[in-house]
Amino acid sequence: MEKRSEKGGLHLIPGFMERIRTDHVSAYAAQAAYFLIMSFIPFVLFLTAIVQYTPLTYREVRQAIIGFVPENLQGFVLNIVAEVFSKSAAVLPISALVALWSSGKGMQALINGFNTIYHVRETRNWLINRMYSMLYMLLFVLAIIASLLLLVMGSRIHILISEYIPFLGNIIGRILGAKTFLVFVVQFLVFVVLYRYLPNRKASLKSQVPGAFLTAVFWSVFSYLFSLYFTFFPDFSIMYGSLSTLILVMVWLYFCMNFLLYGAEINAYFEKQFRQAKMSVGQMIQRKRQEKREQRIRLKEEKKEKKVKKS
Repeated sequence: MEKRSEKGGLHLIPGFMERIRTDHVSAYAAQAAYFLIMSFIPFVLFLTAIVQYTPLTYREVRQAIIGFVPENLQGFVLNIVAEVFSKSAAVLPISALVALWSSGKGMQALINGFNTIYHVRETRNWLINRMYSMLYMLLFVLAIIASLLLLVMGSRIHILISEYIPFLGNIIGRILGAKTFLVFVVQFLVFVVLYRYLPNRKASLKSQVPGAFLTAVFWSVFSYLFSLYFTFFPDFSIMYGSLSTLILVMVWLYFCMNFLLYGAEINAYFEKQFRQAKMSVGQMIQRKRQEKREQRIRLKEEKKEKKVKKS
């Protein structure tokens, strides 16, 4: 029994790698990265347009970008943000809607990849599906804005709560001090929602936790190492010249999309393993019940035979 279970455990990794190969995860990651690159500028435009209707100022947004965007990409993003902040407020709603529609294409590419990984067909209407993509992109933007508000205005919230509930204020102060942890939590929650609602299938939020957690870990670690690499090896910009920023974004997004799709594969693979294990446990319980019923029947028959012999 031990050898068999050990063999089954060793077969998990080859089975997972086979799913990655047959589901063409790398191809879908490249497709998603390409469309997200095409959607990147509209996405930043839309995000910046929405931010202007919040208490956040350009200076605070700029500080947040410097704190969380890799140094090689900061100039590119800051130029877009500065230009949107300088535009007339009357034009912003129209520009925001156009940007939201355009950036939804990147989310649509992820939907196609998730449907393939979960082995489901897309039966939703094209227009409805595109509207869903826009809705998910809007929720994604709102999650980013909420995290920015929490990080930028966290000290004000901390002071306000500390005046009325000192004990709770101390706890919130410690949480707000761990900015990296807050960003990780926001990433994790966003990934859970993406895995649950993007594919054309029904699943529980709880079943998406393993893939979302691992994706958030790998995404955060890779982004840190990616930024660290170009700190110590800056020759990349010399090689590609003016295209270096675009190439950097493409490489970073490609790997991050791979991590995102790997997380979906983890959820899909272990959901299948869990269903099989659940069925096996159910069959075992049913077999035990059947054995107990048969045993009771045998005992009754033996008692009847004893009574007949005595009489």
